[in-house]
Amino acid sequence: MNYYNLSKVKEQLSDSSKAIADLTSNMVYEEPGLLKPLLDISWNDKEPWSQRASRVVSICCCKFPDLAKPYVSDIIRKLPVQKSEGARRNFLKFFTQGKVRLKSRDKSILLNACFDFLTGHYSVAVKVYSLDILYILSRDLPDIQRELYEIIMDQMEDSSAGYKSHATKILKKLDRQAGSRKAGIGEDR
Repeated sequence: MNYYNLSKVKEQLSDSSKAIADLTSNMVYEEPGLLKPLLDISWNDKEPWSQRASRVVSICCCKFPDLAKPYVSDIIRKLPVQKSEGARRNFLKFFTQGKVRLKSRDKSILLNACFDFLTGHYSVAVKVYSLDILYILSRDLPDIQRELYEIIMDQMEDSSAGYKSHATKILKKLDRQAGSRKAGIGEDR
């Protein structure tokens, strides 16, 4: 990676428009070595750079999940301590795509982080992405379905309209998943 390209990426982060984020992500496609510096900027928790860099990382990794493979464990480990809400949201978005295979340990860390985000004081976007990730993980880990269902039901009354709408969709998916069993997830067994 040459200095010119890294300085060019930093220049690109000075603007938060979607067009510039897409342009910067194209630079990363052409030179994948730029992903690591962008991750470092994302993790430094200095706004607006952290959020802007993480947005580019998310765009790149959603389109080309193989780019993220070497960094998936690091991203997951840093999610719970990420101070930038925008960066956290961008990284969670990547994991909603479900296109990257996770090691068992990474699944466990991501699972716990998402449950914490869901039950803690986080933005609606972080909670919605956490719902999606937990639903995706529940397909391989059916033991968490009931806990997820109960947390969603517990939060429905005091949540925003956006959260309620998305949570209702997840509840329906969980019920369909449980449809092959005699009792649905929301029913006492």
